Amino acid sequence: MVLAAVSVLAWSPPAGAIPRAGADPPAGAVPPADRGAPPVPPWVATSGAGSAVYALPGTREEAMAGSVADLLDNLLRQIERDSGLTPDGVLIYPLFPSPERLRRDWWQFAILRDGTVNGWGTVVEGDNVLVSPYQIARIVARQGAGRAVPLLSWGLGDLIADRLVGVDSHAHARLFLERGGLPPVAEIVHQLDFSRALPGAYAQSVSFLAYLAEEHGLRHVAAFAQVGGVRWYDFPSLFQRHFGISIVEADRRWRARLSRTPLPRLSDADFLTYRRGVEYVCAYTLAQSPGRLVSRPGGATAYVEALRATGALRRFDITGASRAVEAGRKAGEQVQRRASRTRSAVMAALWALGLGPVVLAVILLAGPALRDAWRRRRRRRVQTRR
Repeated sequence: MVLAAVSVLAWSPPAGAIPRAGADPPAGAVPPADRGAPPVPPWVATSGAGSAVYALPGTREEAMAGSVADLLDNLLRQIERDSGLTPDGVLIYPLFPSPERLRRDWWQFAILRDGTVNGWGTVVEGDNVLVSPYQIARIVARQGAGRAVPLLSWGLGDLIADRLVGVDSHAHARLFLERGGLPPVAEIVHQLDFSRALPGAYAQSVSFLAYLAEEHGLRHVAAFAQVGGVRWYDFPSLFQRHFGISIVEADRRWRARLSRTPLPRLSDADFLTYRRGVEYVCAYTLAQSPGRLVSRPGGATAYVEALRATGALRRFDITGASRAVEAGRKAGEQVQRRASRTRSAVMAALWALGLGPVVLAVILLAGPALRDAWRRRRRRRVQTRR
């Protein structure tokens, strides 16, 4: 039986739920037009209640698609139940047979618009399908959160996923607080301030929203994310109006709550590995669109491994996270080399375009004078010899 491995929980579909490749299509696999899943030739869609899983026909991935659709629908139902958030359309989730196929075909799903939400999909490795709750929760959360305030757009998705898989959202912030301190929440509202405070600000955002959810309910927090993240300069006043306390007072109460959280026991070496892993996850899954990453050689592997590392880090599985980060870094080196070559080529072209006309003008203007000077010098040499 094939195990459908979720990044944090290993879920097994019922016996017989995943037929062998080449068998009859799984139950639920219908022509795309019949269930609202847009056609993406040559891919075949298997529709769930709120998702559409795509696979190449006649492949192992097609046989898995029905169970993956069930997993996605289960995640979407839990997210809606806890937060009240739903995708703006059908969640499109392709199962790519390899990182190279992800790099080649991701754009076919990204350009789908009406009634769809791009879930970016995953790469199938053998009999395992990595469906990360963090990937799905982040996509749904960002549908309803303004992106001007990363405190909300980054924190809400991982808070939802933490609750889905039973992770203590406060433990990570407690660790950063003890190891180097965390700035006041009011000082990481602006995007630039938030980026300068990374990676601690990432853990801080999830923990702070977790505290608010404990006090006011996750649905109340999710409702605030829809209005509080539109303009950073409106955040303090909107926060006080929505929660009834100032951001300064909420920060004080959150720190008091954090002090009651047991401190995770990590050695200095493990903390350094953990911190580097968080930096990697932030860079490859949160700070940029996956499209910019997966379109480059090695980028697809870097993205998938970053999702794998996310689940491991949230569980403080340092060994698993380190393994995923190392695999992702090796693939990411290709991305960096290609980006460096691209920058060098662009700079060379700009220098050529900028200096070319200047050099030509100098030649045209100074050419006659230089020619006359060369002729005079030649005459003097001839006269000297005589």
